[in-house]
Amino acid sequence: MIRRIYRSSLLRRVYPLFPVLGMFAFCGPLAARPALISLVKSEQREEYEQASKAIISVLEDHRQEVRIEESFLESDGDGEEQFWDAVKTSQPELILTIGPLATRSAVQHINKIPIIYTLVLENPADLQSNPASQQLSGVSLTIPPEQQLKIIKEALPDVRRLGLLYSPQSDTMYQAVRKIVQKTGLRLVAEEVATERDIPAALRKILPQIDAFWMPPDEVVYDRRFPHILRFILLESFQNSVPVIAMSVHLATAGAPLALGIDYEDIGRQTAELVLKKLTGRSSGSNVVENPRKVVIYINEWVASSLGLKIPSKVSDQAISVKSGR
Repeated sequence: MIRRIYRSSLLRRVYPLFPVLGMFAFCGPLAARPALISLVKSEQREEYEQASKAIISVLEDHRQEVRIEESFLESDGDGEEQFWDAVKTSQPELILTIGPLATRSAVQHINKIPIIYTLVLENPADLQSNPASQQLSGVSLTIPPEQQLKIIKEALPDVRRLGLLYSPQSDTMYQAVRKIVQKTGLRLVAEEVATERDIPAALRKILPQIDAFWMPPDEVVYDRRFPHILRFILLESFQNSVPVIAMSVHLATAGAPLALGIDYEDIGRQTAELVLKKLTGRSSGSNVVENPRKVVIYINEWVASSLGLKIPSKVSDQAISVKSGR
């Protein structure tokens, strides 16, 4: 292992991933020289590390000769340009970004090197300044609304009226959900909020009208910078005997009886497979966006029991049980 430190804004580790079968076992476009991949993480978070380790493991097991240059991006204005200049100098075959910060920055600073991203909720293609000059693909964090609603109906079969808060930023998602809900037999009761200050009144307005409250990802409604808002939603819903369906194991431990989440190791493996397709020329092109292929269900059994929820065994048997505060 080679370790190099750039004290301005870059911590980089280089992993040579050479298979034990020897150089004569190689075939295809990577035979000439090891393919260099620049892996850039947004920040130090447990889920990023899980995905990163899975990516490296899959690439290490593959029969192609690959090197990974791992780095951590610090968002410090002018330092970002120097960071990407250093990445481009190493001439990687592609850039692999983990998390929204690294992905947004790569889209803004990289034009001619293919980018594959992972663990990003939004579609980075929307950020492209010059789509014609960029090759951008990745694995989104988005669980399709159809899949979420299917799980909700299976887990809570007595629910008929589903509550939702949405913001102007998530209006496109809301309009899509409205059309989907019409086909499921559910009734959607929704309120728009412009800022986090609008949430208490909007939530109190819809709680008497709904059987369950759905919390799909929304950067305005469920901003991590305002944990007190999340606590308010969970407590207010519980006090009104309305179960919350959240999108994070952290919210399940905080008090949501049911939550959907991502298997970060599997999404890392899925991302690595997309990388290999790109390197070997088997990719279907740029702007390929894949959804997570594995969804994890979390149940807070104490909260579910307190609310009198009877979750069918076909759901609970495949779910992970969590406890409040853990």
